[in-house]
Amino acid sequence: MVESDEEQLEVLKQWWDENGTVLMVTIVLALGASFGYKAWENNVQEQGETASAIYENLLVATQFIDPESDDETMSLTATSLADSLKNEHGNSTYATFAALHLAKAAVNNGDAKGAQAELEWALGQVTEAHLQTIIRMRLARVLIMKGDATAAMAVIINHQPARGQVASFEEVKGDVYSAMGSMESARQSYQIALENLDDEMEKPILEIKLADIPLVASEPDVLGEELGEISAAEEEGDA
Repeated sequence: MVESDEEQLEVLKQWWDENGTVLMVTIVLALGASFGYKAWENNVQEQGETASAIYENLLVATQFIDPESDDETMSLTATSLADSLKNEHGNSTYATFAALHLAKAAVNNGDAKGAQAELEWALGQVTEAHLQTIIRMRLARVLIMKGDATAAMAVIINHQPARGQVASFEEVKGDVYSAMGSMESARQSYQIALENLDDEMEKPILEIKLADIPLVASEPDVLGEELGEISAAEEEGDA
C-alpha cells in the first residue's frame, strides 16, 4: 500500500519523536570522541617533542661537564633538565635515559651514591627486558664501586639476560663474585662470558680477568652465608 506524502511525513515525525534524541546524543558522542582522540594524539606528539628537546639539551650539558673544574654550571643544568624529564615525562624513555646519563656523570665525578640513586630510579621505571639488564649491570658495577658486593649480587642474581647480553652480564657477575672473594665462581662466570662472545667480538680485558684467577681457588665460607642472606631478604620482600 503506497502512503501519501502526508502519511510518510507523519511517520517520519513519529520516528523522530521516538529516536531523535538518541540519534543526536550518539552523533555528539561520536564527534566528541573523534575530536577528543585527535586532541589526545596531538598532546602526545607535543609531549614527545618537548621531551625530545629537553633530552637533546641534556646530552649537550652532560658532554661539557668537567669533573676537574670548579664551575658547576653544566652539572647543575644537566641535573635540572633531567629532573624536568623525570618529573614531567617520567613514563617516557627519554626520562630513563636521562637518569642513565646522570648516573654516568656521577660515576665520572666519583659520586657512587648519586649514580646508585639514578640507576635505581631508572630500574623502577622500565619494563623492557633488554634495558632492564643494562641498568642492572651498571647498578651492580656502581655497588661494587661503593664496596657493597653483596648488594650488587642481589641486583643480578635472579635476573635472566637476553641471549645477546649473556656475555656482558656474566662478566659483570664474575666481577661481583670476584669482589665477594668467590674466585672459582668468578672463573665460571668469566668462562661463560667468553663462550657467549660473538665471533667478531674481542674482550682482551675479560681474558686477562680470567687468566688472573688461579686454577685452584678455595671458596670463602662467607659466600654461602651472603647468598643465603640475599635469598632470605628477597623472600621477605615477596611476603
